[in-house]
Amino acid sequence: MIDEDAETFLFASSGLIAGFDVSNLTRAHVPELALREETLRKLQRSYAAELAEVFNEKLRRISQRVDNWDDKGSLKPNPVALHKAHFILLNFLNAIIDSGRVWKTPFVSSDENGHITMQWNNDNQELHIEITQDTEEYIKIWGANIEHEMHLGVLKPSDYVALWDWLN
Repeated sequence: MIDEDAETFLFASSGLIAGFDVSNLTRAHVPELALREETLRKLQRSYAAELAEVFNEKLRRISQRVDNWDDKGSLKPNPVALHKAHFILLNFLNAIIDSGRVWKTPFVSSDENGHITMQWNNDNQELHIEITQDTEEYIKIWGANIEHEMHLGVLKPSDYVALWDWLN
């Protein structure tokens, strides 16, 4: 398990290399910045295996749901969507870590139609991903107005980092 100091280092940086005011960087800061960036990536890579296990456990528990699992008539999770969710979560995680950004664990569940859902929140912004047997979509939300404060798109691996930057 990752130790507290490493976790504090990872999450205190909010996606930037901890301890640097990027507005005042000079050429003299480059070696230290590179060392900190590499340290952050190594910590996150080692942490990624633990996060993958957390995802696997969440998806395993979700896969055990049966029809009407919530007493509201919801369908059990679609097995194809579960399989796809596993790979999307791992690929998303690795894309964020490889880019040097800090990962935040999503809320993972299934919805009334048996689709797999993931959600991240950051202040008044939310990122939702829905995985079905046939599609993967994302919704960016930054307010209540569906026409002017939400955006729906087809999720592609090339979108992962841009979506993460928007959220954070």
